[in-house]
Amino acid sequence: MLLHFDPISPLSSFDRFVSFSSDAFQDLLHSVHIDTQTRTFRFSCRKSTLQFLAGFLVCGFLVASAFRVCFRLGLAFKARFSPKQKVIVRRDRSLGGKEVIVGTTRDHHHPRTNSSALDNPLSLSATPPNLANKTHYPRLHVRHELPKWWPQQLPQRNTASVFDSEYYQTKANRLIKAIIDNRLGGKDFSEEDIIQLRQICRASGVRVSIDTTNTRDSLYRAAVELVLNVCCRASINSTNVQIDGEDAREFLAGLAENIGLDNIRASRMVSAGVAARTRFCFLQAWAFEMQSKHTEAVSELSKICLIHGIFPPGKSSPEMEMVARGLEKILKVEQRELLMATVVGYCNCSEEIRTSAAEALGLVC
Repeated sequence: MLLHFDPISPLSSFDRFVSFSSDAFQDLLHSVHIDTQTRTFRFSCRKSTLQFLAGFLVCGFLVASAFRVCFRLGLAFKARFSPKQKVIVRRDRSLGGKEVIVGTTRDHHHPRTNSSALDNPLSLSATPPNLANKTHYPRLHVRHELPKWWPQQLPQRNTASVFDSEYYQTKANRLIKAIIDNRLGGKDFSEEDIIQLRQICRASGVRVSIDTTNTRDSLYRAAVELVLNVCCRASINSTNVQIDGEDAREFLAGLAENIGLDNIRASRMVSAGVAARTRFCFLQAWAFEMQSKHTEAVSELSKICLIHGIFPPGKSSPEMEMVARGLEKILKVEQRELLMATVVGYCNCSEEIRTSAAEALGLVC
């Protein structure tokens, strides 16, 4: 008995594959026949050609599936051993106090490489310090200085003893927790809570800590609105408006210190509140003029003079420029000149206040 073995090598298998593919290709080239006389189309090929095409498609599908599975396994392996991001959760009062994800925190050993968006929109300080060096757009130069009306130094209070400080600190923490809970429940900040918080902190010198920057800023903006409302309710000739026996400017400066808010940021919020109230009073005054209610219009303009007397915007302030741009789209030049004439004729105010009112109306060349 004679046995004959044919050696099979990878090269011979590849040669067979090339031979089969060449035969199938040649068969497909001659598989289409068109009869011009009978106008018929005929397609014919060998059975081996169809088997080769079917095998080629199946093998291609299997190879693509294998690559896809390997790619997903690689991503899963990378995600398993990469540093995980901690989720930052905050309560949203607009959703009934439900917890929502507002950002993520990264590992300190893996700094941010993409600065197109913030991981946590509530943490503005997370912006890389060299971001300005990568931006080639012209920027406005912001003055990092306090306005002239900001108190240089708050009056010194008698510091409480250790036991009293602990008592006041606990009381202040409970109050700020109740304020935040009411906010998450959909209620606005009340004037009584803000005044009481300032009373406790002023009497004892304690400070409170607020978790999120957004809540802290919202609380301070509510305090600014409180002070502006008190200023508007004061008499026309008042030069010193007090909140619970404390000057309005000292009240806002002290509250900013009590809640851990930077003085420059706090002063910007006050300036923004003054600008918004100025715009509102001008529009309200013109509405009264359209209704022939001249007395009410003068009263609204007097509020502007009183607020600008307590919190003077300063010459060529950007806030008054923004107010002027907004009023230019609503009121004509003649209408704004009429309001300015009313301020000059009926409101007993200084030249500085008249200048700031003119800047807000866009009447300063």
